[in-house]
Amino acid sequence: MSGSEQRNAATPSHGPTVQEKMNPDKLARKRALDRKAQQAARNRSKLTIANLQFQVDQLNNALVNETSRLESLLQQSRHETERVRAENQALQLQLDNALSRSCRRTALDRRATEGVEPVLGPPSVSAFNLRPFESLPWNSEPTCQSDKILQDYVARARCQIHATMDIFLSEQPDVSGLLTRARSTDQHVSSVVSDVVLAYAEIDTLPKKAACLYVMYKLLNWLIYRTKTTYDQIPPWLRPVPLQFQIPHPAWIDRIPWPNARVYLIQNPTISFDDFASSYSSSFDLYWPYEELHVLLSLSQTVSLRPEAAFNDWFPLRRDSGARKNPSTEDAVLNPVFEQHLRRLENWSVSDKFRRNFPALGVIIDNDSRLDFQG
Repeated sequence: MSGSEQRNAATPSHGPTVQEKMNPDKLARKRALDRKAQQAARNRSKLTIANLQFQVDQLNNALVNETSRLESLLQQSRHETERVRAENQALQLQLDNALSRSCRRTALDRRATEGVEPVLGPPSVSAFNLRPFESLPWNSEPTCQSDKILQDYVARARCQIHATMDIFLSEQPDVSGLLTRARSTDQHVSSVVSDVVLAYAEIDTLPKKAACLYVMYKLLNWLIYRTKTTYDQIPPWLRPVPLQFQIPHPAWIDRIPWPNARVYLIQNPTISFDDFASSYSSSFDLYWPYEELHVLLSLSQTVSLRPEAAFNDWFPLRRDSGARKNPSTEDAVLNPVFEQHLRRLENWSVSDKFRRNFPALGVIIDNDSRLDFQG
């Protein structure tokens, strides 16, 4: 046997493959089944992906809805917290309600003996002979929560002071209450006023908050101490006009910056606090062309509190945004430049929304802003 024949004999002979053994019909059926199986697998994958995508969409929608709900609850909680802050302040003052009534009676008796007219009574002939700082506005009973808080506080504080205590009175308000959300337990004028200011979420910028604190602090100090010193510290445009002594009116009117606007409100008693405040609180503004941070100074970072020194040392730092840090609550004071700024009535204004609701007052405010108030 030759070598090639031996190699061919040694090589195993393979039989026909499975497909070759199948007849054409069986092979076609198998391929059809394979295609169906693959299509079914693809369909299951698509269905699974579609279900997963649907679940993702559902979860995303649920997350968005839940986030919106929580944000709404948070906003409601903030407003409720502000309302409760004011109510808590009122309740705290009401704990001494009996003392307040007693103090009012004592004060009225004392003022009657001295020939000074009571706050809640009509002015007598002798009242017109008093010096300006001795006559007080003729306020009616409180018509809003802030009036109740402040009028009760003034009556209570009057019982705890004597004629010479104003020499220990700080000329500037304590601004720390504006820098922290925690309600102060102190019963100083600044703390009480800060709580009232912070209760109004519409007063939403530091210049507006600081300006409100300043003017209310000055006004309340005079109502409590009733001295020439405290009267002279009130911005001239905030000092009562004659009509405020002659006609009973809510105390909140006395805190409106524009003198003739106060006259208009007294002469139009149908304008309630709620109607006025709903437009005014969100519409009044104080023009301050510098950064909000410059409303305050830090005692640890400034040597002189003279306005010109504060201006020269402070405002150039606006060119370097990282050069100034926020004053701490312990050593923050009102910037003297800001104080001079807010004491100019021309820097106070109201928005178009307020003017649409009270067009007559808008004209009066514009006219008052052009007047020259000295002091």
